[in-house]
This record gives sequence, structure tokens and C-alpha cells, in this order.
Amino acid sequence: MGDVPKSRPASDLTRVLLYQWDSRSETWCGPNEPDSCAVSDNRLLQALRAAPGASWYGSVRCGAAGETATRFFALVHDLSDCAIASIYCDESKSGPAEILAVIPANRRSRLRDEFAFEFLAFAHFLGSLSAGAELQVHDAMASAIADQCDSKTLVFCISSGLWPRDLDHVLSHCVEKVAVTLCQWLEES
Repeated sequence: MGDVPKSRPASDLTRVLLYQWDSRSETWCGPNEPDSCAVSDNRLLQALRAAPGASWYGSVRCGAAGETATRFFALVHDLSDCAIASIYCDESKSGPAEILAVIPANRRSRLRDEFAFEFLAFAHFLGSLSAGAELQVHDAMASAIADQCDSKTLVFCISSGLWPRDLDHVLSHCVEKVAVTLCQWLEES
């Protein structure tokens, strides 16, 4: 397979735009670039590369600088035009804390017309998005897709509000770590 960089260079992060819906406050934000400290998770990247099919499930350890790492679980699916990941808190039985979709620049031409609708229907099915928010988030996603050039990788996140607010920075760090890793993995395929 050849040598592949262990972590994504910081300069590559400027090609990634993050958008997020916060279900607690019902606010949309973005585009933002990942934190300059966000790098690919080598263990996760190797596990994704070794997955026998187009899906992977396993633990991801994340933590902000100077804090004890927290264990999350991620369920990842590589679709023809994007990857979808659900991030669960350790021992969560109530649903994902965050759902994200990564649309790499090299797959934007294949993006399904109904992508935003399908992604939001999935998030609603998992209880991460209220029915009243679907139209607002759909329109924001459609606008972001239409407004951005094809050289940018887009990441859409739906925060369910199941993670404690005082620990949002830990979940945010995990989401960025998973998103950056998925970007690198998808660009390789």
C-alpha cells in the first residue's frame, strides 16, 4: 500500500469546513475549520483501512490537552458519496451524542441530490434531531453544499444534546479527530 502519512498536516485542515447543528440550543454554526491541533487518529485510521467491508465499529479515545482521555464508540459507514459516523458516549444506551457526515472534495460530484434529506431523516430516526428543526437544518446544509467550491471537504455534524454540556469540549475534540481521520481515509479510496 505504500507509505501514508501518519497524521494529516495542519495545512490540509484549511480544506475542511465544519458545520454543526446543536440540538440543545437549536442553533446552526459554520463554516469553521478544525482546530489546528486536530490530527488523524492513527489507530482509527488503521482500523478503517483494515475493515473487511464498508463499515466499522469500535472505540475511540479522545481528550483535550491535559485531561484524561474519554472513551467513545464510533460506528462508521463508507457510502458511495460520503461517510457517516455516529459517535456514542461510553456505555450510552440512549443514542449517539453526535452524528456526522464527511463529504470529501473528491466525491462531491457523486453527491446524491437527496443527501441532506436522507442524512437528516437518519438523524431524526436516531432521536438526534427534532421534527421542527429538520427544514431549517436541511436548508442550511443545502446552502452550504451549493455555496462551497468543490475543492473543500464538508463535514456536517448533528449534536444530540445527550453529552453533558460542561464536557462539550471533549466531545468536540473527538468529533474533530474522527472527522479529520475520516477525511484522510476517504481521500485514500
